[in-house]
Amino acid sequence: MTLLYQPTDPLRSFHLPVSHGHQLHIEEYGNPTGIPVLILHGGPGMGLQKMTQSYFNPQRYRIILYSQRGCGNSSPQSLEYNHTALLIEDIIALLNYLDIPRCVIAGGSWGATLAVLFAQQYKERVSGLIIWASFFAMNSDFAWLYGSTGAGAQFYPERFIQFSQHLTAHQQILSLYHEQLFGEDELQQHKAAQLWHDWETQLSVDTQLHRYQLPCCAHLVSQAKLMVHYMSNQCFLEEGVLFNNAGDLQSLPIWMIHSRNDLICRFAPAQRFAELVQARLLILEGIGHCTSNQVYSEAIRRAADLLLCKIDKNRG
Repeated sequence: MTLLYQPTDPLRSFHLPVSHGHQLHIEEYGNPTGIPVLILHGGPGMGLQKMTQSYFNPQRYRIILYSQRGCGNSSPQSLEYNHTALLIEDIIALLNYLDIPRCVIAGGSWGATLAVLFAQQYKERVSGLIIWASFFAMNSDFAWLYGSTGAGAQFYPERFIQFSQHLTAHQQILSLYHEQLFGEDELQQHKAAQLWHDWETQLSVDTQLHRYQLPCCAHLVSQAKLMVHYMSNQCFLEEGVLFNNAGDLQSLPIWMIHSRNDLICRFAPAQRFAELVQARLLILEGIGHCTSNQVYSEAIRRAADLLLCKIDKNRG
């Protein structure tokens, strides 16, 4: 029996204009006067996932979901003026528009990257962090994901040959996908997008994972383009920036959830980061990069409930 909270229809859904002609699609759930929590989706480019509201008690939390610029129902579906610094600016614009001085920031995978980066830059706007399957966007993380010595290549060598198109270095592979996806050959674009999608799905372990069941070929190409745009630019981050500034977060209540068997986001850096920021780390076994798994999703729900207790205690 699942212990997640029952998902509901949004209290409201709207678009917020931000910089450079972009508009963010935003949905609100839960208690309008509750503790605000902003959920940052993964990908990059996945778009908001309605089911993530079920991790948070709707009677206690004001739950805010949105699609980052260039994906989901945000517009335009463009990579122009689309990089990490602008995504951070968008979070500030969203919180200011909603008149939220401080809130809980939550996110998984790429969403965890953004959550940590935002907390390091705007700690005064953050009342707590809940992050899962954390991705730290270091050169070693990209090698782990896309290189011949990475986890995927070692667990699935026959699938890696297809994905890598017989290349070995992750930089070469990312450059090739960038060339194919942004070239003029539409057939090549679709083929490259499908290979990219299949590799992501394979590494997620659970092939039933909902997030990869994209509705059409055009969406498949646009999401692959957005991901390669970020990954080939090391997510527009300096090497090791999240670790270099980890000490700034020690006073924040932080819960982390991570599986040892995650083939996309390595466990060892997550454990090291948890020690640096003095986070509570919930370690999962045998699940992989798969929040649709009941054990994983309930661990996130538990962390969200525990953070409420911590906030209540601090208020008292």
